[in-house]
Amino acid sequence: MSFKKGLLLGSLLGGAAAYAAYRSLDEERQYRLRNTILDAAEDAKDRAVDYAFYAADTLADAKDMVNDKVDDYKGSISGTSEKITDKMNDLKDDLSQLQTYLNLVPVPKNHLDDEEKETETDDITVDMDDAFAPENDSDDTIYPLHDEHRK
Repeated sequence: MSFKKGLLLGSLLGGAAAYAAYRSLDEERQYRLRNTILDAAEDAKDRAVDYAFYAADTLADAKDMVNDKVDDYKGSISGTSEKITDKMNDLKDDLSQLQTYLNLVPVPKNHLDDEEKETETDDITVDMDDAFAPENDSDDTIYPLHDEHRK
């Protein structure tokens, strides 16, 4: 005999025995038994409804908590995004000012070309045009030698 057939047979025989026992009781006991079973079913139904409400409340609380966290993170991301945008704008302004400054500052002329750098030695050479050319920001003024100094 399979499990399903045994379960079905046991349920039928148990149900028949319970019905026969119920019918063998007098009317007052049948009434009390019926009320006891109905009260137990009503209590079970009330508990099930209470648990369903508890589950719904817990789910709503969890949903509210998740929504609050998401809103907090959105606000945090928005604030961080605004800060980054402000910093990027400040950086753009600084770079623009630097570019303007660099365009105004004259580039000093390079006295040594690439070829001259390769052949450069440690010898000191003086170009007469550069040595005696007036410089605006230099306090060193070169004066011609007096007769006393020439010997």
